[in-house]
Amino acid sequence: MRSFHNNSRVLSVALLGLVILLPACTHRKTVQVGTHKVTVARHGFEKRLRVIDQSSTPTLEYAGLSTDGKGMKVTIRGDSIKVNDKETGKLRPGDSVLIGDEGVAVNELDYGETEKYLRANTVGETTAQNQ
Repeated sequence: MRSFHNNSRVLSVALLGLVILLPACTHRKTVQVGTHKVTVARHGFEKRLRVIDQSSTPTLEYAGLSTDGKGMKVTIRGDSIKVNDKETGKLRPGDSVLIGDEGVAVNELDYGETEKYLRANTVGETTAQNQ
């Protein structure tokens, strides 16, 4: 009978640990920022996820820390996107954005293709403005 109580106690402690640690380690949230659907799906700790939609330029500010200690900051202001305070390019109206453990992906593109896409939109906007 004593073994049963010890096993039961160990199982209770393990389950309690999961209940406490899992929400802190994994989160998935989806928000709307202007015309962009933004999903945050990261393991780790979210320091800030703020959407300001009342202004003339909808803005998202995200800051988080992954389980391996790497921090990430993402700012979307209108169609401009910054990752870790570096301007990465422009979104097109209706683009969806994933903020994941490895970085930022747009419209289900991989990370390398997303970088090219964002830069191409920036170059295209600059060219259109100069004409």
